Amino acid sequence: MNKIIGFLITKNNIKFDIDFFGKGLNKFCVKYNNYNIYLWGIGDIKNYKINNKYSLSFPLNINLLDRNILISFYNNNIIIENDWLGSIPVFYNKKAKIVSTLSNFCLKDKTIHNEGFSNFCEFGYSVFEQTIFMDVKFMRYYSKLIISDKIVTVYKEDPVLDSSFLEQETTENEAIDLMQNYISDIESKIEGNIVIPTSGGYDSRILNYFVQDKRRIRSFTYGLSKDQSKSYEVIYAKKISEIYNTYWKHIELKEYNKYIDNWIDIYGFSTHLHGMYHIEFYKNISKEYDFSGSSFLSGIIGDVWAEFGKIKDINSYKDIINLGFTHGISLNFKYLEIVSTNELKKKNFYKNNKILKNDRIKTIFAVRTKLMLLSYLTQIPEYFAMPVWTPFLNYNIVRTILNIPNKRRKNRVWQKDFFTKVGLNIENKNLWSVKSNELNYETGRIAELEKININLMKNYVNETKLIEINKTLSKLSIYERLKNQLLYIPKLNDILYLLGYKNNFLDALHGYYIIKTIEKSLKL
Repeated sequence: MNKIIGFLITKNNIKFDIDFFGKGLNKFCVKYNNYNIYLWGIGDIKNYKINNKYSLSFPLNINLLDRNILISFYNNNIIIENDWLGSIPVFYNKKAKIVSTLSNFCLKDKTIHNEGFSNFCEFGYSVFEQTIFMDVKFMRYYSKLIISDKIVTVYKEDPVLDSSFLEQETTENEAIDLMQNYISDIESKIEGNIVIPTSGGYDSRILNYFVQDKRRIRSFTYGLSKDQSKSYEVIYAKKISEIYNTYWKHIELKEYNKYIDNWIDIYGFSTHLHGMYHIEFYKNISKEYDFSGSSFLSGIIGDVWAEFGKIKDINSYKDIINLGFTHGISLNFKYLEIVSTNELKKKNFYKNNKILKNDRIKTIFAVRTKLMLLSYLTQIPEYFAMPVWTPFLNYNIVRTILNIPNKRRKNRVWQKDFFTKVGLNIENKNLWSVKSNELNYETGRIAELEKININLMKNYVNETKLIEINKTLSKLSIYERLKNQLLYIPKLNDILYLLGYKNNFLDALHGYYIIKTIEKSLKL
């Protein structure tokens, strides 16, 4: 099983390790026009090329209307092309002439970009092609970098703005057939087991259905409730496994905050501390299961395409935050010592405000925005040596799903009817489970979190707020613990939130995840 998962292009000869989890990843270097092109990945990647282009696809292909990056060489130029969604973030520093899938490699000057910084705090990750640092930017979706004595950015014509993208209404049967054919085709081309992180939700559920040889499935689940074994994710996933007689295991998560430095190694200053739970998830799986020879089938963002009306309206540049889909993990502007002009937000809004009136196009742009964060769902498994594939980043499949009539996509009725038809309507099987999401709170309150460096960060974030976060995360009073327990009781929590009660610890943890990312980046 072979797959290129990342690269670094620089004029310097450097030594570095990208095998973060000791999974035997390989690395090699190609020299071209005074540049070193370092590539790393799974298996034999030296000849992982198609049409003389290195490809980050899996299985190997040249398609940029699916998850991919192409690296080619022409007339003393190195050319980087990314896919229609920008599903694999690529960072670059024009001054230092460095391009990489890892943001840390591009950082040479720590001068702050004020709006990049403030947007990072509001969204929780880098947006609008700009990171928190002045010199480090990232590729827009469906664009090209031409690298020679300088780095030139070229924007391609956006395929979703072509009239054909939305001109024809489709049926759910067409969408289901396309997904089935996509998965069956890849399943027939690859060997080994197929790992599916099965939450019991619609996306992983439909993937379990589509895999034809159920004997190849290896499904794993973590729960979100306090007693993870009673979580609905675990209960539902177990039932799916029973229906198809597949290999399944519940994985307990307890201490993922200790993997913060691993997260920074991979994601640097591109996004806030977030996916450490997936690092613990795969580490715990690998204690009993050998990933080698397996591929990874991901349900990434299937829910966003499937449901109509998921993204709020955007009527002014201030509403651009709705594309971020942040789920509350942000830091309010009032706590920042940095002043932003909002030029990038305004530019993005005035350029796209008309097309964003269309719910389908708005959904595409929301996914493109959040893939800076959500790319961890496909990248972390690859750093555990599992090539990733998914139907939900494929242009034709996405177009077909989005063109299902809105009345069928609303509340995902089309999928509910499909699951009823094939015997996968788990919700109607009277399974008792707990549906609260307490994982971040429960793991956070027992973690030994490194305190925020106030002397360093007070230049960027209000000092009083920093002190408050450190204090809140250091010790929970009996009152706070009791209140937080009540906030996770169904129905009662709605009343308490209306009365103004909130989980102050979780709010502080969210702020910590953003601020600590910036702090660690400033120390790189």
